[in-house]
Amino acid sequence: MKKYIILICLLFIGINSFSQKSQEQKIDSLKTVISHTTVDTIKIKALSDLSALLYYSDSQKSLYYSNSAYALSKKNNYKKGIALSYNNFGVYYRIRADFPKALDYNYKSLHLFEILNDKNGIAKANNGLGTIYVEFKNYKQALTCYKKALKESQEIKDRKSIATYLNNIGDVYLRMKEYQKALSYFDKAIKMNAYEKSSYESGLNYTNIGITLNFLKQYKKSIEATNKSISIYNNDLSLFNAFNKLELGKSYYYLALEEKNKTNQFQLLQKSLDYIKESLKIFKREKSLIDIRDSYSYLSNIYKTQNKPELALMFFEKSSNLNDSIFSNENKIQIEFLKSQREIDLKDKKIEIQNLKIKNEARKVYLLYTITIAVIILLTLFFWLYLSKRKTNLQLKEKNKVISNINKQKDKFFSIIAHDLRGPFTGFLGLTELLAQDIDNMDKEEIQFAAINMRSSAVNLNRLLENLLEWSRMEQGLIPFSPQKSKFLPLVKESVNTLQDEANKKRIKIQIKIPEDLTIYADYHILQSVIRNLLSNAVKFTPRNGSIKIEAHDDSKSTVVSISDTGIGMDAKILQNLFQLEVKTNRNGTENEPSIGLGLILCKEFVEKHNGKIWVESEVNIGTTFYFNFPHTIS
Repeated sequence: MKKYIILICLLFIGINSFSQKSQEQKIDSLKTVISHTTVDTIKIKALSDLSALLYYSDSQKSLYYSNSAYALSKKNNYKKGIALSYNNFGVYYRIRADFPKALDYNYKSLHLFEILNDKNGIAKANNGLGTIYVEFKNYKQALTCYKKALKESQEIKDRKSIATYLNNIGDVYLRMKEYQKALSYFDKAIKMNAYEKSSYESGLNYTNIGITLNFLKQYKKSIEATNKSISIYNNDLSLFNAFNKLELGKSYYYLALEEKNKTNQFQLLQKSLDYIKESLKIFKREKSLIDIRDSYSYLSNIYKTQNKPELALMFFEKSSNLNDSIFSNENKIQIEFLKSQREIDLKDKKIEIQNLKIKNEARKVYLLYTITIAVIILLTLFFWLYLSKRKTNLQLKEKNKVISNINKQKDKFFSIIAHDLRGPFTGFLGLTELLAQDIDNMDKEEIQFAAINMRSSAVNLNRLLENLLEWSRMEQGLIPFSPQKSKFLPLVKESVNTLQDEANKKRIKIQIKIPEDLTIYADYHILQSVIRNLLSNAVKFTPRNGSIKIEAHDDSKSTVVSISDTGIGMDAKILQNLFQLEVKTNRNGTENEPSIGLGLILCKEFVEKHNGKIWVESEVNIGTTFYFNFPHTIS
């Protein structure tokens, strides 16, 4: 029975299902196109569609139109038309149970559709192959073909075909007795058909669900699903409803056998008998031997349950006789199928051997090309070596210039270090010498004054050495760089705490205007060094009772930070050379705090390491604002 269900699916695919026009109207419309069009490709498409419409109603006319389409396609070397014709030939021979020829034409069709990369055609051909493999119980191969068809249809979003292939996959799982998987695929097919408002195809899905539920012994649910299918088909006398009524007969028969239904067994058996007799009439009309056999078998079982042994024996003998005939025919077909499969395998081997010969000839040609190219490469290489040598000499000259500039910068840098290290050390040594010689003659205030100045010198020395160490590590590429997203406010507060004592001594008020939820994407330690250096400069160059403000906000691409003060400011000359190591811009703070300008150079390097930018705005005796930004991401 399931054979017909799959063949009906193929019919749906071939003619794009049922539309509001009748089949006769479609046939007339296609005949009009064939007789009037002067474009061969349009005529070929119409002939192929007409052939598909007549698969089941008039197979000989279907073959005639397929042959016409094939001849015209060959004349025009129209590969898609040839592929469509092969597909129609495959369906024709499949319907006539000539499976070897059907298999051959389906493979030819698939090969051409793959060359054309026609996904709809590839899906049709794979679906046809799957149907043939189902006939011979090669369910693994059938599933492979159906799933390929499904994949191609999903890629082109052909929902009608998707529903059909889902149903066919479900049918294979049904035959493999994997009933839950079968139900899952039938349910997906119903949903897809509902989406497309394809009620006719949904009837087929409900038929299959009814069959599956009978196997699961859920007879009442099976009856419910089957009745839905009958309702969709308007309870007509089609082959569709023959399957449905046979299934209803089976459901009522199995219900009658259940112990709990003993009281109304007679009525259930009578219903079963009526439905199977109805289906048998249609099967006889359609000459469907397998389904006639199954109907006889169930009639025999029903009469046996009703204690009518003569009728039971009669239908048993009819079923057995048909079964012998079907078995013999199936064996013949199986042998032919295996022969056909072997022929296809032999063709594939011949093609493979031919391909190897072509590859061998191609290798010889490639060898000649390779030798020619090798000579050209050698000549090119000699010329490149000549140019490369010239280029290297020019690069060496440029490198020498760069090295010379680096050495000048280092000389300048070390001269700055020698000068600025000497100052704090001289003061520090003078104070320690004073304490060592006169501490017994000094009062508490003098000792405290000396200690405060020693601490100030030590802090300045420590800060200078920290900057020197960071600069040295940065130049050697030894500073680890691991940016991550973190809250900005706690980091700023930590940096402020380290400089709060110095700010308090000068009665400088530090204001922080940063949202608590603001985050910044940066290396934590590097960012802290930037904040600390800029804040230290602000404290250093702001007079007593001044103020410092730290602000930050997000723009569309980065976090922007500003540190402004009410200090002594800078003129245009200082601003121009502020971030250049080779130009001396350092000066003492408002209370003679030492400075060498190295901290700002470090800040610039650290900000640019984050793909950021640092800039400054300043007016003499009004104040200075340093800005820098860190992007939200670092490429």
